[in-house]
Amino acid sequence: MREKRILIACGIFDEELKGALAPLEDLYDISLIRLPPGYHCVIEELEAKLREALADGRISDRSQARLVIGRNCLPDMRDFCAREGVSCLPTANCLSAMVGDAKLKELEDGKTMVITPAWIRSMFLDPDGIPTFLRWDATDFRINFGRYDRMLVLETGTPPTDEEILECFDLFGSPVFDSEPCGPEHFNSLVRDFLA
Repeated sequence: MREKRILIACGIFDEELKGALAPLEDLYDISLIRLPPGYHCVIEELEAKLREALADGRISDRSQARLVIGRNCLPDMRDFCAREGVSCLPTANCLSAMVGDAKLKELEDGKTMVITPAWIRSMFLDPDGIPTFLRWDATDFRINFGRYDRMLVLETGTPPTDEEILECFDLFGSPVFDSEPCGPEHFNSLVRDFLA
């Protein structure tokens, strides 16, 4: 009999999580509760959304629940998980989930902001994909991200189109955009071990 797992996951992982879970379907009966990306920007809202998700009727035993969210997305994530009796993805954030903490630090050297295609599509360009209170205009983007000279896109899934990159140029004030291939091995291994 397959073990039950209920994943409360940030939508920033949609594409990567689909690939990571496919080979695990024989081992686990997996339910997914998706949170829209961006709640890490407003921690009170993130904590409220996590509590709401944990009250979902599918969760009869908290040991079956897993938070597929970076532990740094909520400042007191460890305490929150201990109080609620759930596990959180053992990585700092969604980017370190893709490459590991040490590699992410190396990639962020200088004035480089590391992002994934999901950041471009879900956080930057899709006004319907994120909560209303997190929607920014070009001025907001430049104020918040103007300190970066370079954007590095980890190609974890479907790469951004030329049009998406051009739209980001407009939002960020034309920083340099580079990309780096990023296979699924690190993330898939992380998820596999996390579900065990």
